[in-house]
Amino acid sequence: MRDLSSKHSDYATFLPAISGFMTELLGRCKSVDGYIPDGRIPKGFEHGFEGMNFLDKEKGYYYYNKGLYSAGHAYLDIEKSKVMEHIVQCRDRTNTTIVGDSGGFQIGKGVIKFDWENFFEKPGDVGYKGDADKVRGKILNWLEHTADWSMTFDVPSWACKPGFKEKTGLQNFDECLKCTAYNLDWFMDHRQGKTKFLNVLQGTYWEDAEEWYQKVKDYDTEGWGMGGNNIRDMHMALKRIITLRDDNKLQDRDWIHFLGTSKLEWAVMLTSVQRQLREHVNPNITVSFDCASPYISSANGLVYTRNKITSEQMSYIMEKCFDNKANSHFSPGNLSANPFPWESEIGSRLVTGDVNWYAPGMLNKINKEGKTSWDSFTYGMLMSHNVYMHIRAVQEANSLATIEFENYKLDWRNWQKKGKKLNQESLYTPRNLLMFNTFVEELFQSDNPHQLLDDAHDFLDDVSNNKHKDADTMFQAKPSSMFFDDEVEQQVEEEFDAIQEEALNDLVDEL
Repeated sequence: MRDLSSKHSDYATFLPAISGFMTELLGRCKSVDGYIPDGRIPKGFEHGFEGMNFLDKEKGYYYYNKGLYSAGHAYLDIEKSKVMEHIVQCRDRTNTTIVGDSGGFQIGKGVIKFDWENFFEKPGDVGYKGDADKVRGKILNWLEHTADWSMTFDVPSWACKPGFKEKTGLQNFDECLKCTAYNLDWFMDHRQGKTKFLNVLQGTYWEDAEEWYQKVKDYDTEGWGMGGNNIRDMHMALKRIITLRDDNKLQDRDWIHFLGTSKLEWAVMLTSVQRQLREHVNPNITVSFDCASPYISSANGLVYTRNKITSEQMSYIMEKCFDNKANSHFSPGNLSANPFPWESEIGSRLVTGDVNWYAPGMLNKINKEGKTSWDSFTYGMLMSHNVYMHIRAVQEANSLATIEFENYKLDWRNWQKKGKKLNQESLYTPRNLLMFNTFVEELFQSDNPHQLLDDAHDFLDDVSNNKHKDADTMFQAKPSSMFFDDEVEQQVEEEFDAIQEEALNDLVDEL
């Protein structure tokens, strides 16, 4: 067992956004008799399927003591959740941390049904139905029972846009914000004190983000969740953090979470931000970020093969994974005994036949012969491998950057626009990140931080992450393109939500 938690140091905290497919796969393996065919568990898995649970320090093939899990694809019935999502519900709560997402994203998409027509009704109102309150209650109860830190139940501003307003009935930004404030009031009135809440901040531009902030800033929550362009626009994110500091909204708030960002550059930049916050504002604060690319990439047939951390490219590399029924343990020849080619604590325990399970003529769980040699267990193994590789990529990028920050103190004023061939001082860390580190050091000691932010606006735009130009932008692309570029070597972007989960939903029949 390799303890990846011990390699975390003082880096910003990466949270794997655990897939509901993965939790249910392991839940069925544990609770459904005969679910795993004889011989299906790889011989190299000394702890069986339970070794794929990275939250289990005793049996996990690697251990990582933190993650994010969303109510949007969870069993909100707590008793069912204990069975089907036991890796989250039955974890060692003393030594692990789960951040819970409220599922507002899935509700806005209509995946979780919500009574929008009676959104604001209250007990005692004439004709009170209570359906909206029932959903609020289930989500709140699940968060309180499941998570150490939880997102508040926001209604994102895109819920009023074409394609979504038909489900929600919301017509504009103000109505989304009004609904969010109502949910905040409801959560604060009914909270049980078992989880700490992160007040989610949305916004596409500074102006609407500021309106959102002013409306919700005084709620009695324990931290902050960053959504909208706060997770893509570094100028906007830093301006918000400085505003929070100056409004005394960070000194006693110990967590800031950035929802859904997978860029390794942002992993490094958020580490720089966390270090300055701890030095100058709150020594107990944690900055975290999540992504689900290890899971969604597996659902699209991709496997992490290696990490490439240089000044020219910081990425985890994905390739199409092999899929050939001739490699099955049930096919003639010795191809099935070939070792899994990519190294990880999961990969080192696999051979080719463990991945390519179905041989020609074999029927899957729904009694059909599919085109693929993969079964649901294959996807689970590749997800576990990919999560390991992603965690290591984040840690490797941060470790090398920490070393290079000491070697190179670059002034952001010497920044040059992308597109030009730049001389890279470091072998391992892009010069923009070296400049960003010194910029953040300067920012937190500046007498006029907002002027400094404005002066550095172009530089900060250059290190930003495909920020949305309007509130509709993120929904104009096909679901798959939100994650994958044309090339195999790429970084995966965006939140893992109902749209992007389509690829995993295609696997549910196998479960």
